[in-house]
Amino acid sequence: MFDREQVAALIRRGEILAAYDIAHAALEAGEDAREIAYTAVLCLARAGAVDFARAEYVRLGLADADDHADAVALGARLLKDVALAARGPRRIAFAKASLRRYEALSRRFGGLYGAVNAATLALVAGDRAGAAARASAVLATPPTPGLEGEGAYYDAASRAEAWFLIGDQDAARETLAAAMASAPSAYAAHASTLRQLEMLCRETGVDPDWLAPFRPPLCAHFTGHITSLPEDALRQRIDRVLREQRVGFAYGGLAAGADILFAEALLDAGGELHVVLPVSLASFVEVSVAPFGEDWVPRFERCLARATSIRYASQDPYRGDEQVFAYSSQFAMGCAVLRAETLSTEAIQLAVWDGYVAPGPAGVSADMAYWRGSERRLAVIEVQRPPPCPSRWAAPSARDERRAMKAMLFADVQGFGALRDDQIPAFIEGVMGRMAETVEGLAEPPCHIETWGDGLFLVFDRPIDAALAALALLEAHRTLDLKALGLPRGLGLRIGGHYGPVHLRTNPLTKAPAVIGAHVVVAARIEPDVAPGSAYVSEALAGALATFHGDRVRCGYVGRTQGRKGFPATPIFSLSRAL
Repeated sequence: MFDREQVAALIRRGEILAAYDIAHAALEAGEDAREIAYTAVLCLARAGAVDFARAEYVRLGLADADDHADAVALGARLLKDVALAARGPRRIAFAKASLRRYEALSRRFGGLYGAVNAATLALVAGDRAGAAARASAVLATPPTPGLEGEGAYYDAASRAEAWFLIGDQDAARETLAAAMASAPSAYAAHASTLRQLEMLCRETGVDPDWLAPFRPPLCAHFTGHITSLPEDALRQRIDRVLREQRVGFAYGGLAAGADILFAEALLDAGGELHVVLPVSLASFVEVSVAPFGEDWVPRFERCLARATSIRYASQDPYRGDEQVFAYSSQFAMGCAVLRAETLSTEAIQLAVWDGYVAPGPAGVSADMAYWRGSERRLAVIEVQRPPPCPSRWAAPSARDERRAMKAMLFADVQGFGALRDDQIPAFIEGVMGRMAETVEGLAEPPCHIETWGDGLFLVFDRPIDAALAALALLEAHRTLDLKALGLPRGLGLRIGGHYGPVHLRTNPLTKAPAVIGAHVVVAARIEPDVAPGSAYVSEALAGALATFHGDRVRCGYVGRTQGRKGFPATPIFSLSRAL
């Protein structure tokens, strides 16, 4: 039975896929209610499966539900999503279609939401005069009495958008300030408004720097040495950097020394601490906390208890491979960038550094070098100390060259298992043949390929190459005329992706190259949870893409995988091209 409160709670927490599963199961069980259908399609839209969401919107009868305000608003939003992702005549056509739906919503149900979105879509469609006229009507609407909190916020934010559309940036700034004062901690709501205004800045050619004062606190990645420097002086410098940089959220490890000092300072300032550990908890304490003084362990435990979240790059014990520490730091950096994007704010790295470049793959200097590749801000607290002792890191030539960082894709076609035997040849030639053509045409092809039935396993050296391959495969599949091939129209390509260290070996049975390891399993566990016609990626892959390639691809949080066969649920993100 469809539990409305449970589903609403899941959506508020961002667990979109779990909410969709409940709604979809209710529909499959024969529960026929517009609210259930609306919930299912809303979840698909938020999960980035826009094409599938539009098809389901029609199939489930929501396109004809003109007396259901949420259904009308959802239909307008789906058309808006298509318009903003398109160019040329297609963009204009979908913008006008979305505008009509928003106007219908406003006429029938009132409120500012439909009216201000209609004004915005008029601008997207190229009608600046029409946008200004509609925005003026929004501003002429009397405020709703008694609004508080987020209700008051959205009313004022809509008016700020309208002021911007008529060209009065000063009034937009003043109204937006009043909006945020009514709900100062509603960061998700703020981010939605900021993204909308950023889009309007692109449409009008206005410099978006005017939005800077309204952005939430910064998201930081912190890194530092295990150091015995006087704590009071270092803590004061850390406090000052956190304050000057307006850091409210931070991601990093929790080793003895600078890491724990960063964490304690952030928590004392009221910020959110997110811990990313490279190995199992007990092993991390044994290697990176306990050996450096008996008082570090209780401080570590206190910070861990107050952390908002704890992630593990690996649950394995430490076996001497420093690659896991490098991977953990990169994972934490990616998490900081993703959170900054979600909040529509900036990501920054904070480092306590002694000026020495470590010889191995991990450490403060390696973290800084990786971060600098993103061209984001870096705040360094320089410390003086003697040259470090010879590192425990093995020389690069001594490391196992059969272990490497790779980006992986698993793909399959939903509905393949229900095909008749006489449809298999058409599937192999038409569907799998198109996949082969697409892979062969990639500018950066995979370094490893495996396939079975409708399944595909592709391995790439770089995260961006995997992302572009996934998008190319999805786009190629959408162009297929499945009906002409004699195949069901519901055959939907699903792609799951991950990034992490893997083992490069030779299969003893086939003598062929093999890519194996725990991180391959992570990639495989994502694919069954993907909505048809979509690509979802792990937090590690999404973070790497966001850190370096935000101008080419976008990754939006959609929820968590279902925990299966003892594997924990993990965060996943939808993959799309950047607008």
